[in-house]
Amino acid sequence: MEGDFFMRRSQWVVPFVILAAGCVSLATLSVFAGVSSADSPSRDSPSQGSIATGPGLPEEDFPDYSQVVDNSSERFEAPGWKTGESGLDYYGEDYSVAGEGTESARFKVKVPATGVYSVYAWWHAEGGNDSSARFGVSTPEGVRWTEVNQRKDGGFWVKLGQYEMKKGDRYAVQVAPGSGEEGTAVADAVAVVRGVTSAPPEDSYEGGDEGSLSTLRISSADDGPNGRDVVRRARSFSGIQYRYATCTVSRMSCTCLTRKSYKKFGVYLPMSEAKQWKFSRGRRIEHRSNLRPGDHVFFKENGRRNGITHVGVYSGNGNIVQASSYFGKVVESKIRYIDGYHGAKRYRLR
Repeated sequence: MEGDFFMRRSQWVVPFVILAAGCVSLATLSVFAGVSSADSPSRDSPSQGSIATGPGLPEEDFPDYSQVVDNSSERFEAPGWKTGESGLDYYGEDYSVAGEGTESARFKVKVPATGVYSVYAWWHAEGGNDSSARFGVSTPEGVRWTEVNQRKDGGFWVKLGQYEMKKGDRYAVQVAPGSGEEGTAVADAVAVVRGVTSAPPEDSYEGGDEGSLSTLRISSADDGPNGRDVVRRARSFSGIQYRYATCTVSRMSCTCLTRKSYKKFGVYLPMSEAKQWKFSRGRRIEHRSNLRPGDHVFFKENGRRNGITHVGVYSGNGNIVQASSYFGKVVESKIRYIDGYHGAKRYRLR
């Protein structure tokens, strides 16, 4: 089951509970009791974009914490897995690929306090990878599994979800081949970040001796800015408060987020949803299955015959970075919980 707090609300559950350690607990954020499928959204629950006010997210008043574990680290074990170095956009010196009949590859993660953590994974995307690789994260209720297509969305941090994790130093994240036996599962690096609204780290990784930090090295062709850079820019605004029709350093609407995210790369968007859709630059993408990280996504949450109400930046693995009235902040959440996907645009960046 996917570890995702951003679920549709079917009923209110227990009031907020704050752990003594100061970390937001699972009960605090899990105010949504039901999960709807992407294709058949529940009509008794609101869309998580711009048309509804939800419970919001509590302030994350605790020390920042993140840890990255690379496959070259002593904190990684993968009996029977092989080392790979071909392709581009892998993290660190190399990556590991599953052999025939191998067990799960495991990353040892140090969790400083029991609470909610965002978990990210990195892999290089290519056609021979596993289209249904499985990532498992250890929680107090057991291992929660989520399936990812490693043939796409690679070369940067891809969000798996948010999970309650217990304090300790253990092999808490694992990777396993998918059940379909199509392609090769890749174990490259994982990142664990405290809280829900914190963006993943970008400039260091743990390798070699335990506790050491080395400069981030990514084997990649330098072809100028791409969609992943737009996602990084959008994530830099994580946690900023949402406010309708506002674009300041401390408050922003959904169109403000997209405007600021693309402006750095030579795309100067207007401030309204409709005008951003009609903006002369960019190629339109009709189907969600064709989305790539960095695509500008649009929604008609009140139905196809009504206007565009919400926009965001697609960030891979079914996620979107958005300034959401439902959550009251800039968050990275699942696109399937926003009604009325209308289309997307892909820009030439510079």
